[in-house]
Amino acid sequence: MAEGQKSERMSRVPWEPYVARLWDRWTALERDWRSVAVGAMIVGSIALLDLQVPW
Repeated sequence: MAEGQKSERMSRVPWEPYVARLWDRWTALERDWRSVAVGAMIVGSIALLDLQVPW
């Protein structure tokens, strides 16, 4: 889509920037929660298997 057409479409749909910002925030939050889940799985595996972590 050409740049001019995009700006025309955005001007006709006033809620689109709000939805785009909300979508960006949601994907960032989803990425953060995935990181937390992976970290919890790693810590749980270390505790369950009684592995020694060489600090």
